[in-house]
Amino acid sequence: MKGIIMTDSPQFLEIKSPVQYGELSPGMYSAGCPGRFDTDATGSLMHCSAQCTKPGLFNGTFLGIMLPYYLHNTNNLMAGVLGNIDLAGMFLPNLEKVEPKIIAARSATDSVVSFFRDIAEAVPAESCVSVGKEEIEKCLVLLNAACGRSVNSQGLEGLDTHVSLNCEDPLKAVAALNGMVAWVVVSLGGSGRVYGSSSTGRLGLGWSRPAGSGLSYMPGKENSASILAVAGGLAASAGMALVVENWTEEGGEVSLVAQR
Repeated sequence: MKGIIMTDSPQFLEIKSPVQYGELSPGMYSAGCPGRFDTDATGSLMHCSAQCTKPGLFNGTFLGIMLPYYLHNTNNLMAGVLGNIDLAGMFLPNLEKVEPKIIAARSATDSVVSFFRDIAEAVPAESCVSVGKEEIEKCLVLLNAACGRSVNSQGLEGLDTHVSLNCEDPLKAVAALNGMVAWVVVSLGGSGRVYGSSSTGRLGLGWSRPAGSGLSYMPGKENSASILAVAGGLAASAGMALVVENWTEEGGEVSLVAQR
């Protein structure tokens, strides 16, 4: 691995495709995203997050941004609980029909509990020594939990979570990954497709929505560029590069790139 230089004043640069990931210095890069970023605002947010000594604050921010999506999906799961309880009440006093609905409601309750437990266990720890399989998979758990039934996330199953992401500050790198997750979630707005990609020293997430799918009814999209800027500052301060590519109304990709 070549020497890593962390910086409290990371740069935001627009570059051309195709991106040569192995040649990038720590910072944030935009390729094929015309008009998506205000350079001054992006630089200011990057500087702020790069200087922060408690990256857990940003993990909490990203989780808060995704909270409406978690609550929405919880509501869908609760429908299985309440619906079966209502049916059980309708079938009284016929216990032969009531019992299966009570069993189904209990099973649905277990699904709700598992949903919250999965999220709680995926919340980043206050300390970590590297960005490896466990940390990456936790980020993917948070992503899948926010996506819900209207998002096709099967493409994440083939993502190589064994990819090596060398960095100087694992906590900030994990926070940058969660920022990428939050960007994907709010960009999708509850429907579409999410996918992952990986190569030597690089982990990427992407999303797409069908043309003509209309405006999202879920919140957060207006903060998309700010989310990426904060994640970019965290990545740069950890000695990594954050690359945003081909961001349009229908899709986009973002990668976290380690220095070799």
